[in-house]
Amino acid sequence: MDWLNEIGNDEYIDLPDFPEANDPEIEWRKERLGMITGSNFGKLVVQTKDRKGYTLSKGQTAENLIYKIAWERLLKSGNISNGLGRLNISSREMEHGNDYEGAAIMKYMEVTGRKVDYFQQFIQKDDFIGGTPDGYVGEDGLVEVKAPWNGGNHLKSMLTGEIYNTDYVYQIQGYLWVTDRKWCDFITYDPDLIDSLQINIIRVNRDEEIISGISEVMDMVKDKITEILNNEKLK
Repeated sequence: MDWLNEIGNDEYIDLPDFPEANDPEIEWRKERLGMITGSNFGKLVVQTKDRKGYTLSKGQTAENLIYKIAWERLLKSGNISNGLGRLNISSREMEHGNDYEGAAIMKYMEVTGRKVDYFQQFIQKDDFIGGTPDGYVGEDGLVEVKAPWNGGNHLKSMLTGEIYNTDYVYQIQGYLWVTDRKWCDFITYDPDLIDSLQINIIRVNRDEEIISGISEVMDMVKDKITEILNNEKLK
């Protein structure tokens, strides 16, 4: 805290300005505010013990996420006294993924010959649920891109032919549900490998059983969020 002593009474810390209201990134964040998004599905949905169905996770991560979404809905309804800076969560892993997402899609188009429409548009299923697929392919397809910081995850998917994190299984099926599409190519990309090993593609078809489970769990989550927001202490 020595830097505090170096600031005199007549000096001020120069803080960055908030982005303009019409900044596309800010508008996108506002659209997602208080929504259960595709990246949330895997934190909320788990298989039942008999592995014959799906239910809401009873873990701390799911509970914390539900309260966070409820808090965001408070902000969305006008209970806000500051900007949205606290929602701008990032990490080196996320930045790495974002930095190489475009390159991964270009590589995918080169390898497959398929055109990807890259809108980065938030799609709403209803007033609670939505998502932003990484890209659209034709009338029926999507792409979901991961450029994992841990290169071992790319290697694992390449060698096993399986999605390396079950959270992404629910994310992909959730996007297929939200967009009403039939398949998604799951892309992992590692720019540090030689050209022939940089990209791996796994075709994931729409699974109505998983989607039905996601839908049921999302109804549970909506009920819990509504219950939180109806608490008398918030009136």
